[in-house]
Amino acid sequence: MSDEHRIAPPAGSTPAGGVDGPARIAELRVAIDALDQQIVALLAERTRVVQELTAHKTDEATVRSPERARQVLGRVHDLASRQGMPPEVAVGTYRALIDELTRMQLEMLAARRAAASLAEK
Repeated sequence: MSDEHRIAPPAGSTPAGGVDGPARIAELRVAIDALDQQIVALLAERTRVVQELTAHKTDEATVRSPERARQVLGRVHDLASRQGMPPEVAVGTYRALIDELTRMQLEMLAARRAAASLAEK
């Protein structure tokens, strides 16, 4: 892990670059901001894929896909564990993501149905 992404120095050692206290907090916040930028870019990409996927779904059951959600959450749990991240943080984050993207998909499906209904009239 690079110094810019290090969360905390090993116990008993001096922080990266000998920086401590408020200066270290500022450094870590810069690192978090950079990570947030990457995370949001990846979430935007994931959202675009979900939007494309939604175009192929025809009903609420295929949008909700509870078995798929369970698979994703299980995989995320395992990935988080392997990365040394508390799995409950990753799973909670993904649960919120899945809930919001499901809501978005349901809205897209409803809009598509409404447009099709209008086209039939």
